[in-house]
Amino acid sequence: MLRLVTAIFVLQLVSSALVILFLRGQMLDVVRLDRERQVADVRDDLLAAYYDGGREELAEFITARRGSAADPAVFVALIGKGPPVLSNLVRVPALAPANRPQQVVVRRGPDQPPSEGLALVGQLPDGERLIVGVVSLTERRINVAFASTAELTIAVAVLMALLSAVVVGFVISRRTHLIAETAAELASGNFGARVPIEGTGDGFDHLRQQLNLMAERIGELVGQLSAVSGALAHDLRSPVTRLSAAIDLALARVDEPRAIEALQAARADADALRAMLETALEISLIEGGAVEDRRQTLDLAAVAEDLVELYDPLAEQSEVRLEARLEPVTAPADRELVSRALANLIDNALKYGGDAVVVSTRCVPDADGALWAEIAVEDNGPGIPPADRARVVERFVRLDDARTRPGGGLGLAMVAAVARLHGGSFGLGDPAADGPSGGKGLVATLRLPV
Repeated sequence: MLRLVTAIFVLQLVSSALVILFLRGQMLDVVRLDRERQVADVRDDLLAAYYDGGREELAEFITARRGSAADPAVFVALIGKGPPVLSNLVRVPALAPANRPQQVVVRRGPDQPPSEGLALVGQLPDGERLIVGVVSLTERRINVAFASTAELTIAVAVLMALLSAVVVGFVISRRTHLIAETAAELASGNFGARVPIEGTGDGFDHLRQQLNLMAERIGELVGQLSAVSGALAHDLRSPVTRLSAAIDLALARVDEPRAIEALQAARADADALRAMLETALEISLIEGGAVEDRRQTLDLAAVAEDLVELYDPLAEQSEVRLEARLEPVTAPADRELVSRALANLIDNALKYGGDAVVVSTRCVPDADGALWAEIAVEDNGPGIPPADRARVVERFVRLDDARTRPGGGLGLAMVAAVARLHGGSFGLGDPAADGPSGGKGLVATLRLPV
């Protein structure tokens, strides 16, 4: 945007300078044409005197400076047979006869500096030469006026160019920011976001229309994909439920220890598969916008405290120290979804973290001054490499060291979906060096707008 504003400013400045030079040239052309007409008029008056009374009448007309020759800017010279007759001149300029006025430099008085002018040289019937000219006083005045007002003119031109550049930049920035905000809404999963059409018919309006068409198409495709995946998960639940029932029936009828052990393993896999299908279906509903808006002002510290108490026995059984460091913070949120998301984070920390897990809540401002509610789960385990952190949030993605443990790779994907539904964000990072884990392990942070 800065480059665009600078380009507009330079273009305005250059165009203003060109306009000034063009006007100066036009004014000089007008003055020149006026001087040429004046020279022709004076010559015609002199020729009329010559044809009325001959050389004597012409000489008397010149020396007496009668008629149009009385103008102080006019100079005349008659040279040939007799002594030269000069008016407003101290020396005859060396000029050849011509049909059009010529540029000439003359001295009109012994104490006066040379002056530029236009002179027309003609030849009388008796062979003498008649030189008629006009000093370009007005042209010099124009040059002086332009020089004296150049600074003011440039200052005004610079000010107007800068003002125009700022206004144009502001208008373009406002329009592009509106489009960028809609694109950000689409990127966050809000496929119902649209850019308002202003009806101006310009390039921005065309861009808005195409962006809206693209958003509509993406929304349709995502809706179809979510419907297919949701329907698939929904349809698979019934066979899995029947499979679990069949396994239970077999367990009731089998007495052999090895068969019982195999059936129990199959039942555990069936339960895990059913949990995966239910989670996948719930994520599809959340991302597809099919979940009812149940947001209300929620005390996130109280929610976190309840979950810490719920998981405390499991933590003791796993020999993990589960701790809560909660600051009061409230945000408009869906209690059930936020609880599910936080439960997934605590469950992951207990499974893959070290021997200490800390759940914290706080309210933090961002760079723009907006307030965000943060729920963080920090552990001192081996952590996740930075290169894998963006990938592990995707559905069904499990790292190599987690494949030997139960799970479907959907827990973090659900947390990210809950964050997007609330207009927030979810991220994985390194703990602070002065934090509970001493900079070792992983911190998962769920941010919700206050």
